Amino acid sequence: MKKLILLFYVMSITLFNSICLQGQDITLLGSLNPYPGSAYANIWGYYANGREYAIMGVEGGTTIIDITNPAAPVEVEFIPGPFAPPYEWREIKTHLNYVYVVSEGGGTGSGMQIIDLSNLPVSATLVNTYNTTFTSAHEIYIADGFAYVVGTNQGGMHILSLANPTNPVQVGYYGSSGYIHDVYVWNDTAYASSVNTYDLVNLSNKSNPQLISQSAAIPGIYAHSGWLTEDKRYFIACEEFNVVDLTVWDLQDRTTWDLVVPSWQLAGTNPIHNIFILGQYAHISYYKDGYIVMDVSNPSDPTLVAQYDTYPGTGGGTYNGAWGVYPYLPSGNSIVSDMSTGLYVCRFEPPVPVELTSFTASTSGSSVTLNWTTSTEVNNLGFEIQRRTGSEFVTIGFTEGFGTSTEIHNYSYIDQDLNNGIHTYRLKQIDFDGTTKYSDLVEVQVFFVTSLELEQNYPNPFNPSTTIKYSVPENGLVNLSVYNLLGEKVAELVNDVLNTGEYNVNFNASQLTSGIYIAKLNAGSLVKSIKMSLVK
Repeated sequence: MKKLILLFYVMSITLFNSICLQGQDITLLGSLNPYPGSAYANIWGYYANGREYAIMGVEGGTTIIDITNPAAPVEVEFIPGPFAPPYEWREIKTHLNYVYVVSEGGGTGSGMQIIDLSNLPVSATLVNTYNTTFTSAHEIYIADGFAYVVGTNQGGMHILSLANPTNPVQVGYYGSSGYIHDVYVWNDTAYASSVNTYDLVNLSNKSNPQLISQSAAIPGIYAHSGWLTEDKRYFIACEEFNVVDLTVWDLQDRTTWDLVVPSWQLAGTNPIHNIFILGQYAHISYYKDGYIVMDVSNPSDPTLVAQYDTYPGTGGGTYNGAWGVYPYLPSGNSIVSDMSTGLYVCRFEPPVPVELTSFTASTSGSSVTLNWTTSTEVNNLGFEIQRRTGSEFVTIGFTEGFGTSTEIHNYSYIDQDLNNGIHTYRLKQIDFDGTTKYSDLVEVQVFFVTSLELEQNYPNPFNPSTTIKYSVPENGLVNLSVYNLLGEKVAELVNDVLNTGEYNVNFNASQLTSGIYIAKLNAGSLVKSIKMSLVK
């Protein structure tokens, strides 16, 4: 497809004009080819502290790229890993502040790499490589605190508990379907792409998974991957041999795979690769046909609505172009990995019957207030308010709309009694005819403190610097000082009026001698203290 190159500079950062199809746009916001001439693999997204990141497999490792400004992506870190030729298979998923990377590479560093992202945007660190029960794998899926690893050198599906995220423990293994190429997990059920068939596996007992049902085998296909529609009724599958490309299966009765769409293909001979579903749209990496978006609100009649070609060439073999796509960033941007040219940051803009001009979230204690504004409404029944729980969204409330209106309307919803952590919300706008549209995601961090806390310094023992974290439950004067064992104050680190919240401070003891020191935290009538060991 035709692209207009607007700007090109160091690190191959490029901006392109949008590609429009059937009145809907995919706009390329920016791109980055950090390792020209290298092969790229799959991609995943990560969000923390108001910043967005693309995590992408590349020849010989994993690159972590800050895409907060999508027009100017910046590589933050490169984590070396085993080489996995010929296509540099490397699959990536996140859990908490960690990223888990598997590849089909062998030799030094083989296994599942665990990378700590907590120090972003400064750096990221490889903290462990799990290789206890497998050393190579084709795919990983993470849901509800468990990693499901398939396509390993041992075959089958390995089920790992991530209760300790840096030291996973295998709690189950499933081998009845033979080699599994890809897997999707929801509600303790695995949807396994098992080369010839798609298999449904009961995971409620992690130590003893059981096959529930199996699809018919379609001659000549390679059952590659798939994803569930938002209502969890339909499984939309991708077949990688360019025989039928996309199939749709009805799983209302989980004991039967009902094939409702036996084939959907783009014109041409390029195979399909990976699919991800968000709302009523399927986001698909289609190799040399690029990134495509399909409307699957009617799963029996999927419709192509937008396309952006990351690979305008015609050569390069069958398997080239867009490898992966990730559409779940809070900004609403999608990221695409092209096997030859790296990262693309895109924006898909579907038409909406209701023009939503703002959607924000704010916190107060353990509550989140959602505010949104519409400038026009057409046949608007109202909005379902949805919050992400685990890997899925659940409806927590409903607000009626104003039908058809050209006036500005403001809406508000309060979600109460939340736990500390990051919470993600979206709106599901519903027309009177049942048509639905989803808003962009908003994320907000809830943090409230109920008691004065002084955490053990890290590192400890230390030389000469260490970090002290503390939490203040109420606004007021806070003092944090360090004393020797004689009770003499040797340093005053904090003496200020602070708001309730979590803080950290660095203590540099370069002028002190080795020994035990006491850090004492005072806030009002509350006192906490810890012992610290300085070893020079």
